[in-house]
Amino acid sequence: MSDESWTTTLRHPARGAPLGRVVVLAHSGAGPNALLPMLRHLPDAYELVGVTLPGRERRFGDDVPDAPPEPAAVVDAALRELHRLPRLPTVHFGHSLGAALAAALTLAAPDLCEGLVLSAHPAGPPAERATDWPEQELLDIIRLGGGTPAEVLREPFLREHVLAVLRHDLTLGQRLAEEITGREIPVPVCVLAGEDDELVDVEQLARWQHQAVAGYSQRVFPGGHFFLLDDDNAPAVAAETAAVLQQRPHPGGASDGGDVV
Repeated sequence: MSDESWTTTLRHPARGAPLGRVVVLAHSGAGPNALLPMLRHLPDAYELVGVTLPGRERRFGDDVPDAPPEPAAVVDAALRELHRLPRLPTVHFGHSLGAALAAALTLAAPDLCEGLVLSAHPAGPPAERATDWPEQELLDIIRLGGGTPAEVLREPFLREHVLAVLRHDLTLGQRLAEEITGREIPVPVCVLAGEDDELVDVEQLARWQHQAVAGYSQRVFPGGHFFLLDDDNAPAVAAETAAVLQQRPHPGGASDGGDVV
């Protein structure tokens, strides 16, 4: 595994020095390239940096740990590389599992970012920590999320790999959620969701504002768990993300709930 295995630059500015940076953390079972249909709508002046966990995309050959993942080890590994980057105004963007990881990175090193975008992830710990993930339960999650092509699950090797990565990520997500619950987030927070998401209770999203002591906004889009990849939503999701980079912290507490689309 290389010294720079966790992060990679997905896009440099089209010309000139970057005006800001978006650090991208994807959903369970995926890497940051999965979010490119939305990310390409971000302003050309922003540098995009992806965080990739083992077993996916360019780290497909890295072993997915059998042991339950330790959130601190994942956060520390990513932060070691993010700390090496030249300092820029930065927003952390996380979708689903990536939202929990983005929040954990922000809490561990708030000096590295000016804002946080949390997509499709409710506030609070899981109702019950799973100790095992039966195959049928994993397949049900894949079906409800709607982001995995059926042909992938028909190929035995890919199916086994997808389920192993998903099992790892769901456990990591639960542990991350337990660690970040109730902790004050010292940068502005923007929460995004799909109104028809079958994996996320949209009503739980507003709980984030109790942790968002530097400012809070929320926007609900048409669509399901992957609302941000819908052609009609992607430009607006990118605009919300860019707006977080352009705003100043709001001392004294959260704002109102924001717009609902």
